[in-house]
Amino acid sequence: MELLTIASFLVGATNRIIEHLVKPIFDKFSLDKFWLAYVSLAIGGGLVWLSTVNLFAAYLPDPIVGRVLTAIVAGGGATLLHDVFDGP
Repeated sequence: MELLTIASFLVGATNRIIEHLVKPIFDKFSLDKFWLAYVSLAIGGGLVWLSTVNLFAAYLPDPIVGRVLTAIVAGGGATLLHDVFDGP
């Protein structure tokens, strides 16, 4: 459960960085917001890589694959985290 809390924090941090730092730049220069998803994945990936969090360590033997998947979860935002770990 501690790992899920850390991942939730990384999702929140990524969302705040996008909302308060990146999105205003896109608005100021009238950039296509389609690219925000990729910027979010890159920022989430950077945070995961620096923190070495791996949500999939119990399921995947390769730590790099687990960290890449965790980066996708962190960059995908809170809804993706909820979708991945929500029970049936």
